Amino acid sequence: MAAPYQQVMDRVSSITIKEKVSAVEAITAALGQEVEMANKYKIYDQNENEIFFAVEQTDFCTRQLKQCLGECAAWNVDILYTEGGKSEQAFKLKRDFTMTCCCFNRPVVDVETASGYKIGSLTNPFTCCNLNFDINDAAGEPVMSVNGGCCQLGLICPCPFGPCAEVTFEVLDAGGNELGEITKRVPGCCKWMIADDVDNYNVDFEQIGDSKNKILLMAAAIFMDFRFFNNNSADGQSGLGDGTDGLLSGQ
Repeated sequence: MAAPYQQVMDRVSSITIKEKVSAVEAITAALGQEVEMANKYKIYDQNENEIFFAVEQTDFCTRQLKQCLGECAAWNVDILYTEGGKSEQAFKLKRDFTMTCCCFNRPVVDVETASGYKIGSLTNPFTCCNLNFDINDAAGEPVMSVNGGCCQLGLICPCPFGPCAEVTFEVLDAGGNELGEITKRVPGCCKWMIADDVDNYNVDFEQIGDSKNKILLMAAAIFMDFRFFNNNSADGQSGLGDGTDGLLSGQ
C-alpha cells in the first residue's frame, strides 16, 4: 500500500505553495545586505487544507554562498507530510554544489522519497532569455518541461497589481502537449512591501494522473523559486534568483 503522502498526491487536482516571510531576511535586506535564512513553504490542496510543509536544510554558511556563488551553491529541502496535524518526512530535494557557468554543468535537483528512492530530477537548461525547466523520471528520461518565456509583465515589472502580479509557466509533456500550468503570484501589498522575494505558486494537476509527476512538478515550483525569485530587491543585488545574469543568461 502506498504511503499516505503518496496517496494524497493521487487525489489532488492542484496545490498552492505559500512561501513564509523571514523577518531576519527582510530586515537585513533593508539594511543593504540580506542574510540568507532557510526558505520555508506551506503547501495546500485545492480545498485549502495544508498537506505538506517544505523547509530548507542547508547550513548557514552554505546559504550565504548564494550571495556570491549563486549559480554553484548547494541546497537541500525536506518536504514534510502535515495533513491532519501529522509531521513526517515525505520527500527530499537535493541540489549539489556545481561549477556552473553559462551552458556548462547546469544545476540538477534530485527528487527522492524520505527512504532515498529516486523519483526523478529537475534541470534548468541554458537559454538566451527564457525561463525553462526540464523534468526527468528516475531513469533520466524526459517526462515534462516548464516554460515561462521572458516577456511577461510579472517578470519585467513585478508588483502586486494587475498583470504585473502574475507569471505563468506552461507545463508540457515530452511530446510538447500542454498539461497545465504553474502560476507565480505576488501575495499582496503588505507582504510585498516587507519582502518582495516572497511569492505564492499555484500548480495545476488537472491533466496529470501519475502521482510521481505531480510530486516532480511540485518540486519544480520550489526549484523555480530558488533559481529566479529568491532575492529581495532592497539588498541591491542584480538579476533574478540565484543567477547573476538573470534572464539574459537563462540562469
